[in-house]
This record gives sequence, C-alpha cells and structure tokens, in this order.
Amino acid sequence: MLSQYSGRARNLPQTLTLDHVSPATRLLEKRRQMFEVQEALDAQKEEFARREDAFRRREEALRKKDLELQESLIKFNKFLQENESKRNRAVKRTQDERKQREQKEAEIVRLKEEHRKRLDEEKALKRELQLNEKYQLYLTNVVEGGSDDYHEIQDLLSRYKSLKDINQDLADAQRKHEQDNEDKRLEFANFKKERQNEMLNQNNDIAKLQKKLEGHERETMGLLNDVDSTIRGTSDKTLELGQILRSVQNLLERFEKQVHSHAKHKQDHPRRAEKATSGGKSAEEIESDGNNAVLSLDEICMYMLDYKDIVDEWLEECAEAKRKERGAAFRAGEDS
Repeated sequence: MLSQYSGRARNLPQTLTLDHVSPATRLLEKRRQMFEVQEALDAQKEEFARREDAFRRREEALRKKDLELQESLIKFNKFLQENESKRNRAVKRTQDERKQREQKEAEIVRLKEEHRKRLDEEKALKRELQLNEKYQLYLTNVVEGGSDDYHEIQDLLSRYKSLKDINQDLADAQRKHEQDNEDKRLEFANFKKERQNEMLNQNNDIAKLQKKLEGHERETMGLLNDVDSTIRGTSDKTLELGQILRSVQNLLERFEKQVHSHAKHKQDHPRRAEKATSGGKSAEEIESDGNNAVLSLDEICMYMLDYKDIVDEWLEECAEAKRKERGAAFRAGEDS
C-alpha cells in the first residue's frame, strides 16, 4: 500500500510538490495526500481482508481436502491391510493345499507300493497254495483211508503239533542233560585233578615223614650204640650216658605227646623218669638206667611201628577211595 502511495505521490503535479507554494496550500496538499493515502490504506485493508478471506477459504478447503486425503489414506491403508491379509491367507491356503497334495501323492505312492506288495504276497500265497494242495490231498486220503482215531484233518494236524512239541521238549531236555553231563564231567575232572594233587602232596608229606622216621631210627640206633658203649665204658662216661638217657627220655616224651598220652606214660614209668634225671649213680644203677632206656627205645620202636601201620592203613584207605571213585565214575558213564 505504501508503495502505491509512493507511486501516487510521484504522479502528483509538479507544481504541488514544490516548496515555493504557501504553507496553507502545502497543508491542504498534505491533507489531500493524507486522504489519498488513507483511501489507499483502506483499499489496501479491504484488499487484505478480501485476500485473507480467500486465503482462509483456501486453507479450510485445503484442510478439508487434507482430512479427506487422510481418510482416503486410512481407507487405502485398511484396504491394503485387508488385501495383505487376504494374500497371506491365500498363500497359507496355497501352501496347505500344496502340502496336502504332496501328502496325498506320497500316500498314493505308498498305497501303490503296498498294493504291489499285496499282489506279490497274493501271488506267493497262490504258489504256496498250489504247492500245498498235494499235502491237503494227502491228508484227506490219510483221514479217509487211515485209522478211525482221526476223523478230520484238524485232528491229524493237532496230533502232529503235539508230537512236534513233545519232540522239541525231548530235544531241549536232551541238550540240557548233555550240558549237565558235560558240567559234571568237567567237575569230576577238576575234582580228580584236585584229589591227585592232594595225593601227591600227601605222598610228599609221607616221604618227608619216612625220611624223618629213618633219621629218628638212625638216631635211635646211634643212641643205643652210645648207651652200650657208655655201659661198657669207664666211669668217666657217666655224664655222657646220662645225656643219652635223657635224650632217649625226651624222645619218648615227644612220641607220647604225639599220641596225647604223655601223662599216662609218666604214671607207668615214674621210677624210670626219676632215674633218668638223677646223677652220681653206681654201676648197678647205670645198668638199670640202661635197661630202662632199652625199654624206652622199645616203646619208641612200637610207636614208630604203630605210625607205620597208620600210614599204611591211610594209604590203603586212599587207594580204596580212589578205586571207589573210579567205579562210581565208570557207573556214571554207563548210566549216561
């Protein structure tokens, strides 16, 4: 508006803009210009109001169009969502239908394969039926021309099944008995081996005892010779004789202890034990001690003979037991 006013001022007559006019004229001119400016301002305000109203109407129209556009966008978005949901449902239904089609196709293949197997089984059963027809004919002839005990083929088959089961039971029992027999045979072999080892050990013990007995016999003979030499010797051998007598006495006591009758023999020979332990004796007493020693040696000899009899009896018992075991094994072998 000011620009228009400035333009109008420039369009005023040149005479009115000069400074050579009177102040009243200048004032009037100023008032006129002010009125023109005011008119221009009013016109500009009207133009601004008109344009503002137009702009407001355009803004309302734009706002309305924007709301309509937003509503259209919401509807379009909803439409797109519905289409997407429909598309997803269609894709899922397509996938499900494809899976069902694949399953049906697999089932068709399986059923075809099963049908082929059933046809093969049917052919095999027909071949087996053709092969078994002769047995059916044979069983029919057996039932018709056989014994009166079997009136039907099923009775004959039942009898065959019973005999087959009995045969199987007998075969199982035979295998069990054979296994038991093998176990017993192994057990007997182990027992025989253990007894043989035990007999070898006992024979070794007997040999050791026999060697020990022979040593004792040699020792006894040596002692007897020593006693005889001592009796025939001089008085300076008395001490040696006493030692020999005590050795004989100790040996006798050892034998007595072995048979658990040491106390009984002490009661039977109290004087002999007393003389064997006394010192400073005369020749008669030494001779008496020698006689007692001989008696003791006789007793020792008897003990040794008894021991030998016991050993011989034990050997005979072992041999008899061995013969019995062999006889039992022989009878067990015959029974099996």
